[in-house]
Amino acid sequence: MTGIRARNHAFLAVRSLASLTVFGALLSCQSDGPTATPIIGEVGLAKGSGSGGVGAPTVTATDPTSAVQDTTVDVNVFGTGFTTGAKATWSLNGDTTKVHVKSTKVVSSTQVVARIEVPQTAPVARYDVVVTLATGKKGVGAELFAVELGDPSAQFWFPLDDAALNVRSDHLYVSGSSAVYGDAICGVNSRIFATGSASGDAIMDTDNPRYGDRKCPQYPRKLTVVFGPGDEVTSEPFINVRHIQNASYQIPLGTTVRGVLALVEARCEGLRWTTRMSDGTLVGGDSVNVTRLAASTWLVESQPYPANKAYCLNTGQLHHLNVRLTVVADRLMR
Repeated sequence: MTGIRARNHAFLAVRSLASLTVFGALLSCQSDGPTATPIIGEVGLAKGSGSGGVGAPTVTATDPTSAVQDTTVDVNVFGTGFTTGAKATWSLNGDTTKVHVKSTKVVSSTQVVARIEVPQTAPVARYDVVVTLATGKKGVGAELFAVELGDPSAQFWFPLDDAALNVRSDHLYVSGSSAVYGDAICGVNSRIFATGSASGDAIMDTDNPRYGDRKCPQYPRKLTVVFGPGDEVTSEPFINVRHIQNASYQIPLGTTVRGVLALVEARCEGLRWTTRMSDGTLVGGDSVNVTRLAASTWLVESQPYPANKAYCLNTGQLHHLNVRLTVVADRLMR
């Protein structure tokens, strides 16, 4: 037994010496500078890319790199190691429910296309983009995608006392002395384009397929245009009040400016309270007055007769039509 223990001690001593020799060689390689071979197990992760281990994908970039709230957009996700069945997710502090990925298409081992839906409620922040393979391995692109502030939704208020007006509401969804057409209520879509197109237009339509609440009893909401005694047309409208406000243009509080009002309805296909069309053609109509009543509230009304003419697109006729409405944004615009 003594001889066996002696032989074992000798073998262990030789193996330890060999291990020290290899370890010393590795340390020597590490001190050689930038070309040295990294020690196995140390993985360098640049911000914007990540790996879940050997055989995992990486995520390095997206195009586009941002989207505003309340939009659906196709996003190219670039990286390596993408395979059939890969799925993309958008993560904010580990929560993947804020941005909805509707589909992921694998284009190649270095590109997938994700169709994402950014709800109006999605937090404004930078999100990690994660690609997970069918095997469960995943790559993480840290803070590669930004959700930005979207266009504010709006409400269009029409007075119930409208006997002297030629544009009249359906007198439903009453608040105080007005009928309210509110965004995402009974099929109504209304907002102010302050960020995306940045036109500053306030728009409203009452038959928008994007909303699932179109089964309400009052759907579709309507407006009535009274062209004269016994001559009126009721239809689902589209309204556009041009250039109320955007990020760089504001009407000072208490100030009235001349604006353009467009109303799409059944008789004329389009009524325009304006002196000229967008291509510069003079049409002989009259502008409307736009008054900023509060930080996010504007009064829109025709000028007094006879300067209340609206141009009929499909006939070229001018009609004296009184209109008054109020636009209220759901938040201040930046």
